[in-house]
Amino acid sequence: MDGKHLVITCTIIVNENSICTYALIDCGAIGIAFMDESFASRHQVPLEKLSQPRVLEVIDGRPIELGAVIYLVWVIMEIERHREKIPMFVTKLGHYPLV
Repeated sequence: MDGKHLVITCTIIVNENSICTYALIDCGAIGIAFMDESFASRHQVPLEKLSQPRVLEVIDGRPIELGAVIYLVWVIMEIERHREKIPMFVTKLGHYPLV
């Protein structure tokens, strides 16, 4: 993290377990958040298989090289005093646990 991105601290709640972490804010995302698959595995986040894989595109419209997203998770996300239940696609994110 080189300071050129907007990153916030947050807490996600999964099965009544609180996980303190951070997230990259991406205003160009599709309205659904993303969770890194290694982060999901490490924290034993239960995955829900999508009925149809979802192809994601990078900024110029090309599909991401990692292939289609096949899992979704629902978590409660807390940012300061705000809390809401949100869906997150699970994929390889690289530098950030959440986007």
